[in-house]
Amino acid sequence: MKVFSSKWFFCLLAVILLLMAWLLYKQLIAKNYLQTKLNNLEAKVSSLDKENKLLEQEAEGLDDPDRLEEASRRLYVLKKPGEQAMVMPEELLVPSPTPETVSEQSFFGAFWQKIKTFFSF
Repeated sequence: MKVFSSKWFFCLLAVILLLMAWLLYKQLIAKNYLQTKLNNLEAKVSSLDKENKLLEQEAEGLDDPDRLEEASRRLYVLKKPGEQAMVMPEELLVPSPTPETVSEQSFFGAFWQKIKTFFSF
């Protein structure tokens, strides 16, 4: 059979093989993308389930008047009649650096601290 030994047949066969390899590669890329997306969604579902359980526990706890009052005070800064409430800004709660601690810190230490804060180390 002269057809199977011709150059055109081998070129056609090579083109078909390359096309099949390219299609297989595209399928593998799509499979990896979908697998990654599935893993991300499963992790999100898991975290939402945990959050849901915590919210259900909190909702069950709100049946108790004392816990309801505590949650109301914490979330909405509510107070009883005749009671005085004080709201303090966060800046007052966090101690500010003193001149001694600032002078002790080197330039590289401050720079490294900013890097760690930026990348949440």
